[in-house]
Amino acid sequence: MKSKIIWSILSLFVISLGCITSLFLLKENPVYKDIETKEVAKSSKALNKTAGSNFNNEPKKNQQIQEETSKNLEEIGHSKLDKVDFAKPNPPITQETIDRLEKEKDKQYGVGDKIMLNVSPQVQRAWNTCAPTTVSMMLSSRGITVSQEVLAQEMKTDTTFGTHNANAIQILNRHLFGYDTPRANQDGYKLETVTTSDIKSEQMSLFKERLKQNIADGYPMYYTFDCAKIYPGSYGEHNVIGIGYQLAEDGSDITYLYYIDPSYTKQDSVYGGLKKVTPEELFEGMLTCVEPNYGW
Repeated sequence: MKSKIIWSILSLFVISLGCITSLFLLKENPVYKDIETKEVAKSSKALNKTAGSNFNNEPKKNQQIQEETSKNLEEIGHSKLDKVDFAKPNPPITQETIDRLEKEKDKQYGVGDKIMLNVSPQVQRAWNTCAPTTVSMMLSSRGITVSQEVLAQEMKTDTTFGTHNANAIQILNRHLFGYDTPRANQDGYKLETVTTSDIKSEQMSLFKERLKQNIADGYPMYYTFDCAKIYPGSYGEHNVIGIGYQLAEDGSDITYLYYIDPSYTKQDSVYGGLKKVTPEELFEGMLTCVEPNYGW
C-alpha cells in the first residue's frame, strides 16, 4: 500500500518536471521569440496610433472651442456696445469758460463782478525794497519803466527801516506828474492814515470811493499794512500795490480787495503775488502801522 502511494507521488513529480522543461525549451526557441516580438510591436503600434490620433485632434478641438468662445464674446460685446451712449471728447477749456465758471462760483458765494487793472507783477530783489518795487509796478502800469534799484536810491531806502511812505509817494508823483507834492487842484497821489476798521465808518466809505475812482481812472492804490495781521507768523510793515476789487452780488458794495505782493516769500505757485482780502481785514492790518496806510 505504501509503495503504491510513493509510486503515485513520483509519477506526478516526473510529469510536472517534464511540463516545466517543455515550456522552458519552447520559450528559448527563436521562432517563439520572433512571434512574441511581433505581437509586442503590433500592440505598441496600435497604442501609438491611438495616442497620436488623440494628440493630433486635441489642437483642433481647442481651436474650435476658442473660435466659438471668441464668437460668443464678440456677440455679447457688440450687444452691450450698442446700448452704450459714449460721450463726445471734452473740448479744451477756454479762458471764456474759466471766467464763466468763476462767475458761477462767485454767485454761489454771494459775490459779483471783479474790477481789476492789468498790472505786470514784480518780485522785490532785496528784503527792504517792497516800497520801490510797489512803485515800480505802479509806474509800469502807466507805461513808465523805472527799476527797483533806481527807485530805492531816489527814495533813500535804507537797511534799517526800509522806505518811508512820504518819500515813496513823492518819487511816484515825480515820475508820473513831474512834481513831488500835488497842490489842491493838481493830480497826484496823497497819503491817508486809518484809525478804525469799522465797516460802517466814514473812513471805510471814503476809502471805497477813492478805490473805485482810482481803478476807474487806471491808477493803482498804494497799501501799507502790518504783516503779522495779514500773514500770521510774519512781522514788519509791508507795502503792496492795490489793483482792484470785487463787488457784492447785487453790486451795492465792495466785498473783496485785490493786491499784488512783491515779497519773494509771499509768491504762490499758481497766482504769484496776487492776494485777496476783505476791506475790514486790510484796515485791521493798517491800524498798527507807524507809517501812513494807503496812497490814492
